[in-house]
Amino acid sequence: MHISHLHIRNYRNFLDFSIDLKPLTLIIGENNVGKSNLLDSIGLILSQDVSFFKKRQLEVADFNYNTIRAFKKSILDLTIKAEDIAFPVIEVDATLKDWDEDQEAVIADWFSNKECTEAKLRYVFEPIAKFNKAEEIEAQRSFISEYKRQIGEDKFEALLESAKLDLLNFPISQYHYTIYGGNKSEGSANPYHLSQLKFELLDALRDACAELVAGSNRKLLFRILNARDEKEYQQLKTELVGLQQSINENTTLQAIKTSISEQLDKISLKTDESSNDVDLIFSHPDVADILKKISIIYGEDPVKIERNGTGRNNLLFISLILSFIEDKKRVPTAFFRIVGLEEPESHLHPNLQDHLAHNIEKLIQLPSAKEFRKDIQVLLTSHSTYVSTKIDFNHTVVLFKDEGVVKPHYIFQGFDETARAKKQIQYLNKYLDAENTNLFYSQKIILVEGISEKLLVPFFFNMIHKNPTEKFSCCVVNVNGLAFSNFLEVIKNGYFRKCLVLTDSDEGVATENRAENLTEQYKTVPVILVAVTKESTFEKDVIMANRTGDGKNILLKTLILVRPNSGKAYQEELGDDPIDIEKFFELIVKHKSSFAYSLLITLIEESKGFVIPDYIDKGIKWLV
Repeated sequence: MHISHLHIRNYRNFLDFSIDLKPLTLIIGENNVGKSNLLDSIGLILSQDVSFFKKRQLEVADFNYNTIRAFKKSILDLTIKAEDIAFPVIEVDATLKDWDEDQEAVIADWFSNKECTEAKLRYVFEPIAKFNKAEEIEAQRSFISEYKRQIGEDKFEALLESAKLDLLNFPISQYHYTIYGGNKSEGSANPYHLSQLKFELLDALRDACAELVAGSNRKLLFRILNARDEKEYQQLKTELVGLQQSINENTTLQAIKTSISEQLDKISLKTDESSNDVDLIFSHPDVADILKKISIIYGEDPVKIERNGTGRNNLLFISLILSFIEDKKRVPTAFFRIVGLEEPESHLHPNLQDHLAHNIEKLIQLPSAKEFRKDIQVLLTSHSTYVSTKIDFNHTVVLFKDEGVVKPHYIFQGFDETARAKKQIQYLNKYLDAENTNLFYSQKIILVEGISEKLLVPFFFNMIHKNPTEKFSCCVVNVNGLAFSNFLEVIKNGYFRKCLVLTDSDEGVATENRAENLTEQYKTVPVILVAVTKESTFEKDVIMANRTGDGKNILLKTLILVRPNSGKAYQEELGDDPIDIEKFFELIVKHKSSFAYSLLITLIEESKGFVIPDYIDKGIKWLV
């Protein structure tokens, strides 16, 4: 079984959001796009055993900001009747599919389609039934009216809109939550059945060091140890029986006991019913008390958890909770578990990130490795391009904002079964490496042909906008020649990030129609711009733009760095004449990458007077 679809309304940054989920789903995207909020929304429906419990009773800050703002604006708008104003409601719908016979016994009351192949759970946070909504609206309007009278109409109207809205109260105390099963919102889901479905969240801010010592009821290690039946630990108590005899025979303890009795004789009375004799007795602890004294050590030279590195403790933390949930026999009370793992790469170096990501999938695979287990679903979030490239891209969904609205897009979504599409997927699987997957964490993309453009275009960007590419959440991706369409198909199919393609016209060669074909193929996609060189190659356009003046001097200085003898000879031959494009290009054609790097170094030292090729200049200005 797994949650196949999630619909979230009015929860945090999600106004009206839907996403399909798989038994294993990697959720990626830039910061603050809603990855953590998505996982938290599942915790509103399903309870937790060992990880930290997220409360289901929400706060005002859990409502979507724009929803609350629109609600308060409607209160200020006196043309809207109080009874016509709808109070915001948070809803989270989870659709379940693909269960086994045992799980069907739990979810049978929640079927949501005629074929009984889907079940649904719904979390709703709404005003209580007895709450008089119209009366609340009128009370708020009366408050605003009185405030206007006190400060004057003009002063009130001069307030910022945000200040006016802040004056209004949101009646969060009148809200409560209910979890429904099935399509109808008539009765809450059976709490016992609901308790058989669990959600364990390892959040990004986990304190691995603190959680790996079972010192209190709240610590992860204790909760996992204590989840077992007490009878399984009963043998531990037998080891404590001999302690009382040892206490009685210990001379130091007996001396302390005698000293206490002597002091009592001085300050207390003896009666027929009592004496001042004291004794020391070992109190047999409960199993839970014993478990709280247990800690974990790890490694060839085991030391206390507090002395471990944060990366090692992070791995230990993840392993601890996964060991608890991986074996179904250990937790027979749960018929289904979702594991939400945020940023598994935390504090890990690249090799460890690779290794961890390679093995995540094995957690839910059956021995045949062709199917997934039905009792566990794994949802990962990550900012690591190393992790992103190790999980199957078929299971990877990108969250991004399109005109302020959060949208999901699976990387291979929209590719059909044609031979061309399959070839494109093969290419992307090969070339979406740790560097190129950065495009899924960026708001703007520049696709370039080769290493020369990869080196110089970021500097050109900085020259134009007086800021580096990362300031504008822009990445430059080298597609190594002829692969533009493979990347552009991802954008065309729904990953609507603004994308600039910088390509050569390549006149007189086998690929001379490539630029023209790209322009025609993607002219209807508004977020894609194909910018083409005027000359046949990038280098020739750079030369053409800087044949004279300061630009000429910069190019000649660079040429001498790359080709000392030929460069000096060409400079002397040229004199005051403009640079000849073909002759200059002939000198660097076999040294393109060296020339690009040397030009970058030269420009870093002094770029005054250097002219950026027109197609690049216009393209970068279009992008930002």
